[in-house]
Amino acid sequence: MKSTIPALRMPRTSVETSVSNFRVQAAGACVAVAFLLCYAPVLLGMVRQWWNISSYSYAFLVPIVSAYLIWIRRARILGIMPRPNYGGGAVLITAGLAALVTGQLGGIQAFQQVSLLITLPGVVLWLFGRAVLKALVLPISFLWFMLPIWDFVTDPLHVPFQVFSADLGVMLMRGIGIPVFQDGVFIHLPNITLEVAQACSGVNYLIAVLATSIPLATIVLTAVWKRVVLVLLAMAVSALANSLRVALIGILAYYDLSGDLHGPYHILHGVFVSFIGYGVIFGGLWVLSRGQQPVVYAGSGRLWNFSWDQVRIAWIGLAMFLLLAGVLRYVDRSQPIPLKQSLSELSLENAGWIGREVFPTEKIQGADQSVSRFYHALSGEDVRLSLWYFESQTQGKELVYPGTAKLHADAKRVRLKIGEQREVELNRRFIHDGNRTQIVLFWYDLNGRILTNPQMVKLYTAYEAVVHGRTNGALVWVSTDLPSDDQAGKDLATERLTKFVGVLYSGLDRHFPDSTD
Repeated sequence: MKSTIPALRMPRTSVETSVSNFRVQAAGACVAVAFLLCYAPVLLGMVRQWWNISSYSYAFLVPIVSAYLIWIRRARILGIMPRPNYGGGAVLITAGLAALVTGQLGGIQAFQQVSLLITLPGVVLWLFGRAVLKALVLPISFLWFMLPIWDFVTDPLHVPFQVFSADLGVMLMRGIGIPVFQDGVFIHLPNITLEVAQACSGVNYLIAVLATSIPLATIVLTAVWKRVVLVLLAMAVSALANSLRVALIGILAYYDLSGDLHGPYHILHGVFVSFIGYGVIFGGLWVLSRGQQPVVYAGSGRLWNFSWDQVRIAWIGLAMFLLLAGVLRYVDRSQPIPLKQSLSELSLENAGWIGREVFPTEKIQGADQSVSRFYHALSGEDVRLSLWYFESQTQGKELVYPGTAKLHADAKRVRLKIGEQREVELNRRFIHDGNRTQIVLFWYDLNGRILTNPQMVKLYTAYEAVVHGRTNGALVWVSTDLPSDDQAGKDLATERLTKFVGVLYSGLDRHFPDSTD
């Protein structure tokens, strides 16, 4: 009988282990480099926005705080056995990279920025599994505060916050005997009239306070209810502190102690009130933390131990996938779509409107062609036209960008009948300039489709980029003075603009490219 000797698996030598560890580290480095190749331009673009947009300046601290939240959880994270989830990871990574490439093709920064926080958890899920991702939920979720995309949330809040700040500020001034009359966001004092402007609504302060209080509550407090109380306290403080700022400016203006209301003193008022607000938050944190056991974040000497055989296919495959997406984002297959005729040749004289060039009151960056004219009708009506056309859109050259948000301040959508058969939805707003009030109609034209919502403009631009390989579009702005401030004056001015828009579109048909519909 032939005996069978069982095969013995020889233990790995230290050299083999070192080689395996080196390969694993190299594979991890390849994944990191490929990820950065995809998102380095996105990260640099966000940094530029943080630097140039004061309301997002707090975002410089967000990645640092997120990294600290990971650091203090390192013992718990390293104590989890990694179990890669390739299915769930693949879904998130594919969705994130699709949004990245679509945003690149459509020139939409917001798509690319959001894709970062879809792809990142997908990579964690692919490499380490669901349990590790669960432990990192808060640090990754906190990174959403660094995305400069929150205008669609904050814009509707500005007016209510402006009114609330004005109401409470006036109440405080009356409480100390200052005679004051309030008309909405306008505060009339005997010697001056103040306006609680959109920039002073306190909404941006609210976002900054939330970005501060959430990590503080998580790091210092142990009870969930205490964390909720601190965040609610922070939200209340942000609203009350801005009202205190309004009252402070009103008091100093009444006693003629304010100096230049738009100069350094105005900034100092905000800084002073902010310090008071943060003082209250830290005071509340101290009170809530009393009596609880101190939070101890112990370190761990244990490290995850991956073998090369475990990771070589999955990690290198992920690096290659990220590398491919990174290369694709630099390939712009959309083609510039020029106008049929230059806007300088736009003429409405056949319809009875005589135009002359004027200096534009609004500036839209990156437009390939623009026109700004004052039109006078033979019937005596006056209308002003501003139009900006983009042959294509890329990052930094977009039809909708943070600078256009001011155009939508206080704007409402109205449906108007243009011509005999066409009814369209346009944005309408009123602009007060001294004793003059203007009514404005404006909209976006994307290949014959009239849109009013900035988010829909971005979505449709992405659709056009993917389906038709074009990202052209226009912003059209028409305005006229109100004959009177009553409803009859508004109706008459709206009718005038509606008639002009109908004539304008008949003329623009000879200039705008053919529709893709």
